[in-house]
Amino acid sequence: MKAVRIHEYGGPEVLTYEDVATPSPGPGQALVRIKAAAVNPVDVAVRGNAFPTPRQPPKTLGSDGAGVVSAVGPDVAGVAPGDEVFFTGLGIGSEGSYAEYALIAAVQAVRKPANVSFEEAAGLGLAFSTAWYGLVRRAALAAGETVLVQGAGGGVGSAAVQLAHARSARVLATVDSAADGERVRELGADATIDRNSADVPAEVKRLTDGKGVDVIIELVISANLAADFGMIVKGGRIVGIGGGPQPTVTIPSGPAIAVDATVLFEQRRPRRRGRDPGRGREPGRTGRGAPRGRRRATPVAGARGARAARRAPLRQDRAGALKRRVRASRSGIAFGNRERESRAPLPGDAPSGGRTR
Repeated sequence: MKAVRIHEYGGPEVLTYEDVATPSPGPGQALVRIKAAAVNPVDVAVRGNAFPTPRQPPKTLGSDGAGVVSAVGPDVAGVAPGDEVFFTGLGIGSEGSYAEYALIAAVQAVRKPANVSFEEAAGLGLAFSTAWYGLVRRAALAAGETVLVQGAGGGVGSAAVQLAHARSARVLATVDSAADGERVRELGADATIDRNSADVPAEVKRLTDGKGVDVIIELVISANLAADFGMIVKGGRIVGIGGGPQPTVTIPSGPAIAVDATVLFEQRRPRRRGRDPGRGREPGRTGRGAPRGRRRATPVAGARGARAARRAPLRQDRAGALKRRVRASRSGIAFGNRERESRAPLPGDAPSGGRTR
């Protein structure tokens, strides 16, 4: 079969189009004939050796894809040859999806709806599962709340806009251009803000009558997190997903304490059977997508951060079909004004009603 592979790390010039042996499915595996594959930032990061990966070159890239099941191995139930499926999670510890065929674990296969094209399905896996986990599992976004998506023009950002709109939230979104703004509004955003020409915090306050937003989905933590504290309501939730250009971020302690917000860092890991999710993790440890390095904010050890972490559910619904065990991260920083006698609702509570680049 043909595949797009790398034999060394580097830029696009290291990609090669070559012949490799077609794999055969083993126990618990399915072989998928690829109809479409997605290009995600993680694929670029793997190609450039931005983080350590278990599988070294030569290897086939590609995390996400969609196609038709060609064959299955022993001990496979629920997936059969001829099924149209999509998947995510390849290309790091295994061969990827940039090939005519891809070998996946059968549990990775999600049945493709008939009204979704292969190209659309290939773009669902990583982006939508990440957005869903951040919005629903971490932030516990409720109907009627207002959410700001910082960086809505990309895959995870545009997915977050659609999912938040589907959950009956009011959606504000930052974009890079007028064209992006028009597209993001078509996806469900109630208002867009061009971060290159507008004062984003001032515009958010104007659009919310000075109140701010209940939830911020932050895709550029190092550039935006400090300003996020000026746009979040008291007791609001900021979910950090994308690290941004710098490895560290400075948080202004005064505004952070005054706003009494919780900062959550998204991390999803397979759960090992029989183990309590999150056990033994440090309350202030960063999750996937958060900036590496030492934070300049002090994690508050105590009930609030721990309760929010423990309430993260143990199962995730990927695009409404794939159930996968996840390990709930205890990553989170809670900032509180101790003079307040009452607290704002935490993620997971029953709802009561709700410097940027």
